[in-house]
Amino acid sequence: MILGLILHHFAIARKVEVSFNSNLVIITGETGAGKSVIINGISVVCGGDTTTDMIRIGEETATVEASFLISDNEKAKSLLKSFSLYDDEDVLVISRTISKVKGKTIINGHLVSQKQLSQIGKTLVDLHGQHDIQSLLDKSSHLFYLDKFGFSRTSNLKERVINNISRYKELKNYLKELEEMDNKARAETDFINYEIAELEKAKLREGEEEELEEEYKLLTNVKEIIEKISTILQTFTEGDGSLLKQLSFSLNILSQFESFVKEFKEIKGRIESDYVDLKECVRDLENVLSNVRLDPERLSFVEARLDEINRLKLKYKRNVSGLITYLEELKEKVKNFNDLSTKIEETRKKILDLEEQLKKDLIELSKIRREVAKTFKEKVEDELKDLAMESALFKVSLQVVEDPDGIDIEGRKLKLFSDGIDTCEFLISTNPPHDLKPISSIASGGELSRVMLAIKSVIADIDDIPVLAFDEVDAGIGGKTGEKVAEKLFNISKFRQVIVITHLPQIASLPGEHFTVEKIVEGNDTILKMKKLNEYERIDEIARMISGSNITETTIQQAKELLGRWHNENLSN
Repeated sequence: MILGLILHHFAIARKVEVSFNSNLVIITGETGAGKSVIINGISVVCGGDTTTDMIRIGEETATVEASFLISDNEKAKSLLKSFSLYDDEDVLVISRTISKVKGKTIINGHLVSQKQLSQIGKTLVDLHGQHDIQSLLDKSSHLFYLDKFGFSRTSNLKERVINNISRYKELKNYLKELEEMDNKARAETDFINYEIAELEKAKLREGEEEELEEEYKLLTNVKEIIEKISTILQTFTEGDGSLLKQLSFSLNILSQFESFVKEFKEIKGRIESDYVDLKECVRDLENVLSNVRLDPERLSFVEARLDEINRLKLKYKRNVSGLITYLEELKEKVKNFNDLSTKIEETRKKILDLEEQLKKDLIELSKIRREVAKTFKEKVEDELKDLAMESALFKVSLQVVEDPDGIDIEGRKLKLFSDGIDTCEFLISTNPPHDLKPISSIASGGELSRVMLAIKSVIADIDDIPVLAFDEVDAGIGGKTGEKVAEKLFNISKFRQVIVITHLPQIASLPGEHFTVEKIVEGNDTILKMKKLNEYERIDEIARMISGSNITETTIQQAKELLGRWHNENLSN
């Protein structure tokens, strides 16, 4: 249950701080007093959507904080444990800050995500407002209510169906992608194989182009090289005036006089070193010259090879290294093409295997839903009778949809939804002669509210959410019908906490805590006030609700009688 609520700079609430100590909390106030701000605050702290419009004018942030007693809420405790947020305390505190920059949520002192808050909030409070009545008009929500009623029978099977449908659709999409890739591969295979053959035939290798270019330079200059090097060798070795003979002559002279002039010995050593180096140079040049020769055939081959490399580089817009890599990529692509057939067959088998199990589960889930629908119909009709709709007939219409691209079940191609093959729509006839029509055909807001309350009451019997919050569930209702709605809310409060905003004195007089909400104008500022009423203040408030501002002794007595009736009812229970 909710133990307390704090609103700080939220909407028109400067600071509202209230504690709840009852299983039945009643909130009243004039039209437009801001009662829905309280319900909106509960919605926000349980993960509802927020906007910056919720921040009080002139402020940068708004904060909503609520404390919950969760000692008997095993679902909430289990979820908190999974998020590492449970510290063995029976009180859960949630604080949510709405900011114009970036909001935040703290649970038991830990920063949490919006997704985590939303999941936790669903285990704490079930909010019923005007939005829920609108959702009742949307038949896409009807299966949700039916499955919630049949939770004990459908939950595990439905969860498996949802997971398998998701997996089934993933596999079908994956198979489609593989088949598209396979078709594309078949169209590309011939061209790719041609490129592979061309590149393999070229037998490219790293560094070859540089080697060929060096060799080409040599081969195209070989004649000039031979001539020039031969000239150098002649200068070094041929004739009496050659360098080697001149050096040899110089060494002989220095040898004759080195004993006379000591510097000659050192000079002679240096010349001897040059003489040895020059002889080695001559030998190396002769070796090179012996290996360099005119080779037209080799030159022709090198030119052709370079032309081929340049052609491939130009064609594929890659250098030699890139061409070698590209060839490996092409080979890998062909390998993957070949693997596609295997993957396609494996995926088809997975789909068939999953499909067999899925079909069984879909048929079983659909069968259980139809069984649950019969009980749901009977219970809703009973609730409607209690809500002064004695003649109403209610029906749950479950249908399947034919779809040529759907799943084959018992010889029919049926559309596969995310949670099965069933569509669900609630039909109703409020008065004879009975002609069952969609709930959206109901014109009366009061009747819609009662149908919604009937469904909520039926679900409340089996639902384990500890708090139900109703925002003007009595819209369009009055008189005896109001008394019936009050009885229904009172009975629900025996099992869980009920927070109800109401404009009916019949509901406002229910045995529980009674709060009033009002707008107060202070200078140029408007603020929200929320006050818990004592016994005498309750009498005055209910009298106001009966007769407006014209409170008389008669309306005071009527208010006392209403309160006394429920007081006696409470004592008898």
